[in-house]
Amino acid sequence: MKTYKRDGVFFLLPETDLVASQMEEIRDYFMKELRDNADLEQVTLDATGIEIVDSLGVNLIIGLYRHVSTESKKFNVINAGEKFMKVANFFRFSTLFDIEKAPSDE
Repeated sequence: MKTYKRDGVFFLLPETDLVASQMEEIRDYFMKELRDNADLEQVTLDATGIEIVDSLGVNLIIGLYRHVSTESKKFNVINAGEKFMKVANFFRFSTLFDIEKAPSDE
């Protein structure tokens, strides 16, 4: 897990699948980082390397979106691979926020 900033955007990069066994650590880390970087106007989840998203992973993504939205910030997802997009389409994430497919999946 890591975060980085570029051009006023705060990027969240899990670097692992979004599954139950990882969820508490990922959530705690990202929430701390969001609090510590509250001045940024946009939060982007970089889905590079995410193959599996279970129900807790879906809850994490929706929770991040809601947290960011309540602070009147923009939330989006980039580098979504084919498997991530299947989950995103099933749960209709694109009705809530923008999702960009990974370049190799276009």
